[in-house]
Amino acid sequence: MRRRCTGGRTSAWLLILLLAAATGGAHAAEQQAESSKSGAKASPAQEQVLKALQQQVELLKKQVEALQQQLQALQDQATPASPNLKEQVELLKKQLEAVQQQLEAMQAQQEAAKQEAEKERLKAAAAAAVAKAGQGGEGEGVKTGTSFVSGTRMQPQLNPEISVTGDMFTIGGDHEKERASAGEWEVDVQSYLDPFSRVHLTLSKPEDAGVDVEEGYVSWLNLPGSLTLTFGRKRQQFGVLNRWHPHAYDQADPPLVLQESFGEEGLKGTGVSVDWLMPHLWATTNELTVEVMNGDNPVAFAGEDWQHPSFLSRLKNYWDLTADSYLEIGLNELHGNANPELHLNHDFHAVDFTYNWYPAKREMYRDFTVRGMVLRSVKDRVGTTARRAWGGYIYGQFKFTPHWISGLRFDRVDDQQNDGHHYWGVAPYVTFWQSEFVRLRAQGEFRKDNMFGKDRRVLLQITVAAGPHKHENY
Repeated sequence: MRRRCTGGRTSAWLLILLLAAATGGAHAAEQQAESSKSGAKASPAQEQVLKALQQQVELLKKQVEALQQQLQALQDQATPASPNLKEQVELLKKQLEAVQQQLEAMQAQQEAAKQEAEKERLKAAAAAAVAKAGQGGEGEGVKTGTSFVSGTRMQPQLNPEISVTGDMFTIGGDHEKERASAGEWEVDVQSYLDPFSRVHLTLSKPEDAGVDVEEGYVSWLNLPGSLTLTFGRKRQQFGVLNRWHPHAYDQADPPLVLQESFGEEGLKGTGVSVDWLMPHLWATTNELTVEVMNGDNPVAFAGEDWQHPSFLSRLKNYWDLTADSYLEIGLNELHGNANPELHLNHDFHAVDFTYNWYPAKREMYRDFTVRGMVLRSVKDRVGTTARRAWGGYIYGQFKFTPHWISGLRFDRVDDQQNDGHHYWGVAPYVTFWQSEFVRLRAQGEFRKDNMFGKDRRVLLQITVAAGPHKHENY
């Protein structure tokens, strides 16, 4: 007896669920009919569709009420479920599915009819407006929803982009007195003058010097033959890192071979530079850079005017190895005059390379870079053979979280002025990006000089940036 009652109650609960679904379908149909009444005026065909829909809804309501009464009687008498109840439920389910399909089809027809009626109304309104305008009426006309604004209100967009960057250090070591340094601050101004040219000005203020024009040049872009022409004062494209500003270095200081070759400020000059994006050759991308500058670098050259310029060329070869990595190899040549009176030249030959792995869609969380250079310096001397010196660096760094990067750099340098003098160094470092505007770095350095012995130093660096161009690399 208990099993029968349980089966009857289960069927009763199934019937309740079906009744609820039927009631919801009827309620949705009523809402659809009411919404159609509140919209645009229906056509005669639409009125017939709505009337038929309303009749089916009323019939469905009566069926629901009858089944509710039957269910209530079964629950009051507590008798076993009628053996025909299952068949009635299945039949009602099929009826509900059929009615729901009819409701959906009629709702789609009703929506299409409303859209057609709205199109006819808009056409009629437009025709009336045109007729009124042709009769000389002075109405407001058809409102399209489009407004036109004078370009004179867009003048603020012509202002240049201005950025400020600065480095601050705390330094201490065996041969370095502990001290705090304001480092170097830069004001960077950039602007596109028109679709064909761009101007760039960088003013720098080192701690122990006055304000200097670090860079100031104008570039003409997208010239015929895939050329870019630059004229002015700029950091030269010797390798990769020399083009970067100090605040953009991956370490707290530039590699020792660049300091030995061009000084702490790097290679800069005033003149003309041409970049040619070459046709596709042996690499994914080939680019040739040729620069003619005044050669006024105090370490490498002695040129003070255009009578003794320096000449630079760099061939960049870039390969996309995979979707997650690339390789870049640069071939560099630099020629200048070290002593104009004695006609002594100074030449540099270098190969630089960069490998970068950045997993697709994860480059903000993981990144691995290996970068290095091998350089040979040939400097003429009076009364003897030219001084030939080698030098180079290599470093690798790994981003293991979105904010933390660790790395290690190795340097090996020959003195380019004196025979028999060389030194090497190792510099581990950790960088923390607090945000894209603030960067903190701790770096240790160990150097060994064959003449002056060992030296150990610790540097703490704080780099801040404000503006659109933060820690810009080229």
